[in-house]
Amino acid sequence: MTRDPARYEDRQDVRWDLVAYSAQDDHLCGEFPVTREQFIRVRELFDFSDEAFPDCYPVRPELWPQVITILACPPLEPDKEYFIEVTATDY
Repeated sequence: MTRDPARYEDRQDVRWDLVAYSAQDDHLCGEFPVTREQFIRVRELFDFSDEAFPDCYPVRPELWPQVITILACPPLEPDKEYFIEVTATDY
């Protein structure tokens, strides 16, 4: 099945999550849901010109305090790598 990327341009048929992976073995360690309103606020922290991670935004340690405040999520752990990931919800 082919998906039309234009279908998701308005970001209505997607969900966002703060996702944690183990820094040692890239094992998925956890997910924290991000609302559309939270994503709108937190996206200003990311460099969208980085094409290496389409729909996946690395949360660098220097952004952690701002991300924790905006998302009201638990403290982030130094032995994990964090990303804001976007997933289609209508498949």
